[in-house]
Amino acid sequence: MKRFFPALFVALSFTVLLTAQMLFNGSESSAGKIENQKEKFSSYEMSFQKLKLSTTKGTTLQLKDVKQPIVILNFWASWCQPCLSEFSTLKKLIKKFPNDKLLVIGINNDDENPARAVKKVEKDLKLTFESVIDKDNTITSAFFISRIPGSIIFHKGKVIQYTNEEFNFTDTKFVRMIDRLLKQKI
Repeated sequence: MKRFFPALFVALSFTVLLTAQMLFNGSESSAGKIENQKEKFSSYEMSFQKLKLSTTKGTTLQLKDVKQPIVILNFWASWCQPCLSEFSTLKKLIKKFPNDKLLVIGINNDDENPARAVKKVEKDLKLTFESVIDKDNTITSAFFISRIPGSIIFHKGKVIQYTNEEFNFTDTKFVRMIDRLLKQKI
């Protein structure tokens, strides 16, 4: 037994240290995620204030000056099936709210002939929102979008939601949140 005591002691010490490290890093990790999200949202809000966009239909927008309280930036590409799939619920959301309350802007990430790709998708899917071509990924990089589809939803320039996967824009909780925000008197 005396012969195994040093090995047993080392193994037990290692297990205690490993468990303590996992517990410490696990809780730090959760706090870090919250802090990272706050930093990311703050960065989105700063980019929102600076962003000037020219759509494929010739509209020029300075986001900080738009009148609509809800603005959705939807990052997409014509080759991205989940992007195209979520457009059906996005179109329904647009129909639900008046034009003076909700603005949706598509940020297209096609590399090859993006103007033609946008025009084709707009026609085929009967999109009712305008898109911006982001061929050099300037806008996408400013918002740290690493995968699409991605959407950032703003209320009066403040981020209220971010998603980087296919999203159901007609989800009851989401629509209620938009309704509630639009009814606020501020």
